[in-house]
Amino acid sequence: MNPFHGFSSIVLWLALASSMIGGVFGVGVSPSMVGSPVKMSSGGGSYGRIIRLSTGQLLGIHTTISGSDRSLTVCQSTDNALSWTDIGTVTKGNADIGNGFLLELPNTTGAANPRILAAFRNHSWLSGPNNITYFRMTVCFSDDLGKTWQFLSQPEGKNPPNGLWEPFMRIAHDGSLQLYYSRENSQTDQDIVRHISKDNGKTWGPMVTIAGATTHGRDGMPGITEFDTGSGKRLLCIFETTQDGPFHVKSVTSDDDGITWGNRSVVYVPTGTNNNAGSPQVATLGGNVLVAIFMTDEDLSPHKWIQGAGVKSLVSTDGVNWTNKLSVSPPQSNWPGIVPLNDNEFITTFDHAGGVQTQALKLS
Repeated sequence: MNPFHGFSSIVLWLALASSMIGGVFGVGVSPSMVGSPVKMSSGGGSYGRIIRLSTGQLLGIHTTISGSDRSLTVCQSTDNALSWTDIGTVTKGNADIGNGFLLELPNTTGAANPRILAAFRNHSWLSGPNNITYFRMTVCFSDDLGKTWQFLSQPEGKNPPNGLWEPFMRIAHDGSLQLYYSRENSQTDQDIVRHISKDNGKTWGPMVTIAGATTHGRDGMPGITEFDTGSGKRLLCIFETTQDGPFHVKSVTSDDDGITWGNRSVVYVPTGTNNNAGSPQVATLGGNVLVAIFMTDEDLSPHKWIQGAGVKSLVSTDGVNWTNKLSVSPPQSNWPGIVPLNDNEFITTFDHAGGVQTQALKLS
């Protein structure tokens, strides 16, 4: 009998176990790009965001600019982001309209189609972005899969000088709707706030600050995902901030489905000196592998943010340690978004080459 047979079996078992842990818990997963970027916006466009509908297709939204007019264009893909077709417009006008975000509501009424919400910044101006006269966050709805839209509610409106930006929506486990967005206190201070709706976005509860209440800096551009810690579900909110210096990426977490938040932590500080990293979003693949997407000027260091920014990604299995940085789109690329396709593939969006593009990636 080979005296090392038992030892070899143990080594083999440990190797297999390690491989299984890597597959189940995401240890050591690495992102790589699949194919080439795809044009999402048919003409120009900025700040693209995507959701996967229960009906199977992908639904996207982006801002289209024509002179002084802005519009929120809705597009769809039926081939997992290999191609895109414009299908509708949420709203348009001579105003500061942008930061569109989509969410599908659960279909509990037996309607032919699920209701889709679009939240966005909707600011009035006199003669352009330097003369905004009123800031508002607006929510509209569509009952025909994004083709036509109607006004639903205005969670907040306020006079200058401090604005409202970058909404994010999610459905809580109790069925309520949570709306998060960036809310300015001054030119140098901004918080991330949350409202809750118990009637699918028709009315909204009081504002609660989830990040920035006890710090000074511009906390903004929130993105939220839920993941499995092994002992329960946790939410992670990723955001940019100027706390402690130039823009970098931090997070807060919630173990009670978004009611309370804490555990403010660093996600990414750019390399070099006085460089920036911001505009993050985050998604969960396979239950507990977190992928963050963000933009940074660390490769060119022009020190004229947002000039010189490219898009990169990071991976985490615990929401604390972030590794496996990958360059997704070179400078000039801005305002990235992310949506999972399945347990190991995802789509990113970003502004590049005069419009919104999508890029498929996979984890291995």
